[in-house]
Amino acid sequence: MMRNGKAVFIAGCMLIVLSLLLLLLLWVQMKQAERINAGIVDTMESVLVCRTEGTQDPTQTTEMPALELHDEDFIALLEIPSYGLQLPVCSTWDKGKVLSYPCRFCGSVYNGTLVIGGYDHPGQFDFCDSIPNDTVVKVTDMTGCTFSYVVDDIERSASAPAEVLIDDTADLTLFVRDAQLLEYIILRCVVK
Repeated sequence: MMRNGKAVFIAGCMLIVLSLLLLLLLWVQMKQAERINAGIVDTMESVLVCRTEGTQDPTQTTEMPALELHDEDFIALLEIPSYGLQLPVCSTWDKGKVLSYPCRFCGSVYNGTLVIGGYDHPGQFDFCDSIPNDTVVKVTDMTGCTFSYVVDDIERSASAPAEVLIDDTADLTLFVRDAQLLEYIILRCVVK
């Protein structure tokens, strides 16, 4: 009886240590992603010296030019001025890459169908659960055209399949999975 109690105690301690190690690993990954993102944003800022106001045109090509950095293609710089946030947007959706930087799920800034997914850790999409409507969101493509939006609606969903994320009434959609509540937060933005 005493031996079983000791074994349970040791197993519990091992689980606690393992959990702490996993949290430390996640923290190190987040800090590394923040440093990489800052470098990518600095490079983008140096390339995007001359910016112009972009306009949506349904007849315009939907292909967004990409800038290759760190062996990855980036299609945009996402900015939320009121949060002091600037993030590079990867051109292709990859759940493994979302931990490092937001990724395009689908669509294009040119025809108002862009959907971008991110991760809810600090320095990325952690603002989604508290951002107010009418917050300005800017997306600058790799040619220097800046498209301005405002947050129009905030939704929560148990899942985020394409049919939930793609919405004809939104010009830009941002989404993130809330790790605490195990649901998706979906921000619908419209042209400012």
